[in-house]
Amino acid sequence: MRKIIGLVLAFILIYFGRGAEVATSAELKSYGKSSDAPIPLIWDDDGSPDGVIALLYFLRHPGVNVKAITVSCGLAHPDVFAQNLRRMLSRLGITDIPVAAGRSVPLSGNNAFPEAWRKNSDAFWQIPLPELEAKPGPASAARLIADVVRRSSAPVIIFVSGPHTNLAEALRLDPGIASKIRTVDSMGGALQVPGNVRNEAENELTPLSEWNIWIDPRAARAVFESGIPIHLTPLDAAQSVVWKKSDAERWKSSNSPGSQLAVNLLEWMLQTMSPGGVYVWDLVAGVIATTPALCELQPSHVRVITKPGDQQGRTIIDRTATPNANVCILPDEDAMRKHVSLVFGQP
Repeated sequence: MRKIIGLVLAFILIYFGRGAEVATSAELKSYGKSSDAPIPLIWDDDGSPDGVIALLYFLRHPGVNVKAITVSCGLAHPDVFAQNLRRMLSRLGITDIPVAAGRSVPLSGNNAFPEAWRKNSDAFWQIPLPELEAKPGPASAARLIADVVRRSSAPVIIFVSGPHTNLAEALRLDPGIASKIRTVDSMGGALQVPGNVRNEAENELTPLSEWNIWIDPRAARAVFESGIPIHLTPLDAAQSVVWKKSDAERWKSSNSPGSQLAVNLLEWMLQTMSPGGVYVWDLVAGVIATTPALCELQPSHVRVITKPGDQQGRTIIDRTATPNANVCILPDEDAMRKHVSLVFGQP
């Protein structure tokens, strides 16, 4: 059934679109035909509303099979948010995806989000969720990642839209899983645009670093130096797509609980951040993970600065070194918007 839905989506894209949208349809077809099953994916996030919208996109995409959900240190408290996600899956009627919390602090250092910012994530942005008996989940996020990758019969996409802590720890636990990872698709870093890490005491933004990398720069560097194929969506690309109330209206065309929840989250972001339009950073990275044709990917060597100081967490392009990532700089905004509307709008 999922393959049929994927082909229907592909036909719609071909019929109504051209250019980059035709590439999108080809990508959807390849997911349906290149294997007997959708591509396995592990979603790893730090409890952000845009990260959850990306998860809902994956759950709706006919070419993706979400095999595990893990929560890293960062915006939310991992133990609290892992339980929120179990309750969310219960609301969606999903019972077969394991959820695990990661460590509460980075692998190295003590960088952290302001505590006040974390309350909304811990409360799941006041979106109602069913009560669910708290049960112990898998031992740890890193262990779950390693076990799922090791057991998978097909290479796995690891989608990282928070700090790279859990994946870096999983690679420490079982280095052999690197060869079974299809790609690491990551939202993080700032290459040619300002960073977004705010110094609350001085109410200023650092001009260099982005939150997901800055929280645990050593973990990020370990992943970038692992030799695993990487698709990177930095702020440069993620902030070139503005999502608006009109997008939420288009997503409402489906009666799917997952699509409706994505609408709730986008509306919360619009109400609390900017009514005229918001960046849904992790959703852009999610679309690139399934449909890389929607952005020209530039082979680059991304280096992460780990030394404490005002440049910690900075990501820079080293033009003298062998590329270690394919970097999206300017996605096709119109095609991406139509693609997401089709995925969320399917019955």
